[in-house]
Amino acid sequence: MNKTSTRTADGAAEHIVRHFQSKGFTGITEALIIQIRLRGGDRAEVESAFEAAHEQDRTPPVQKYFEIHPIGYFSDFRSFDEAKSAINSDVTVSLRSEVPRVFFDPAPVVAEDPLASGTKYDAILKLRDNAGGYAIAILMNDPDASFLDYVGTHPGSDWKKIMGEFEIASASLGEEIDLH
Repeated sequence: MNKTSTRTADGAAEHIVRHFQSKGFTGITEALIIQIRLRGGDRAEVESAFEAAHEQDRTPPVQKYFEIHPIGYFSDFRSFDEAKSAINSDVTVSLRSEVPRVFFDPAPVVAEDPLASGTKYDAILKLRDNAGGYAIAILMNDPDASFLDYVGTHPGSDWKKIMGEFEIASASLGEEIDLH
């Protein structure tokens, strides 16, 4: 289901989907643009808490340290309200664990969950450096496949090459689009 609202970032979300489709990631049909703001703590504290959660096999404490707000959306298969209501289940533990890196590292940042499938998000991207105390990230989804399914079907059939191409596409998209 295509976008139905007039949120400013919806056009950017559609542009992101179309960009990655044109780069060979044809199954990517959903982009959810989110704003990430740090609630408190510094990088060392946040990373320590996330590492402790990982070591104890617990879900990373994303909500304790970060506010996350969806600000733009495009999808060929579900509405913004459906995506928003499913965000807690559709952002995998693997991608949640990357939120500190997405927030604190300079752009571009690309993190993937190669096993995500269905409505679960496959990747999270940060195309530009933080501004105004927040980071803008994009959750990407190919609902019909996991990123591992691109191995053997995408130019350069090893995972490093595929992710390298995804990072190059992310960097070039960051130059094309302004999400602030």
